[in-house]
Amino acid sequence: MSGDSPSRILLVAKDGTLRSLLERLLVARGHVVIDGGSGRDTVALLGSEGPVDLVVCERTGPGLDEVALFEEIRRHPDHGPVPILALPPADPECTARALEAGVNDCLAKPFHPTEFLTRVERLAARREP
Repeated sequence: MSGDSPSRILLVAKDGTLRSLLERLLVARGHVVIDGGSGRDTVALLGSEGPVDLVVCERTGPGLDEVALFEEIRRHPDHGPVPILALPPADPECTARALEAGVNDCLAKPFHPTEFLTRVERLAARREP
């Protein structure tokens, strides 16, 4: 992690086991993790949790798909430029849809924790002053 202050990362994941694993990895590296729930709550959190340095998004829950979530984040007046790391299944069409919706990077599942952390820290550093 670069800089003196920890990166604030909004983590959106439908899979509770994966969410716990990612949160442990991020916290161990000194990041502050904000639980973005499974998607629908994420948009509301964007306005109430203060600025974030990165959104990490696995699959979302019912009622709001990933592409809609990415587009909603981009439309949010305070968070439009926040980097987004999508964690789609290993499906080229899912990756293409995410990139077309404006995410900054995709890391298909399954992935290695070291690669995940490297991408997180590279993207979060973009948000630092």
